[in-house]
Amino acid sequence: MTREEQADLVRRHYALGAAGDHAAARELLTDDFVITIPDFMPFGGTYRGKDAFLELIPKVRAMAAVAAIKPIATSFGSDHAVEIVEFTLVGYDGPPPQVAELIRFRGDRICEIRPFYSDPHPFMSVTARRG
Repeated sequence: MTREEQADLVRRHYALGAAGDHAAARELLTDDFVITIPDFMPFGGTYRGKDAFLELIPKVRAMAAVAAIKPIATSFGSDHAVEIVEFTLVGYDGPPPQVAELIRFRGDRICEIRPFYSDPHPFMSVTARRG
C-alpha cells in the first residue's frame, strides 16, 4: 500500500468513526483485527475480530462520554501509522486529552490498533463519575 493509500485509509477510518458509522469503519478492518486497550483503562482488554470493534467503540464512547474525536496528526512507517487523536469528553473541563494510536496495515486494511494514553486520568475520571 502506498503512503497515499495508507493516509486515505486512516482518514476514512477516523471520519467514519467520528460520524458514528461504526459498521462502515468495520469494513476497513481485517477479519482478524485486534485492538488492545491498556488494562488500567475501564474498558481495557484485547478485543479480536471485526465484530469486537463494533462492540468496543460504542462502549468506549458511552463510558467515557466521548462527544467528539478529532485526528490531529499522522506519521507513517512502512506498515503502520501513528495517529494523534484528540477527544472531547462531556463533563471534563480540562484540555481535550490526546491519545497516540498505533495503526498497523495488512494488505489494504487495518489489522491492529493500539492506543497509548499519555494521560488516562480524563477518561478514568469521566467513566468513574458516570458509574
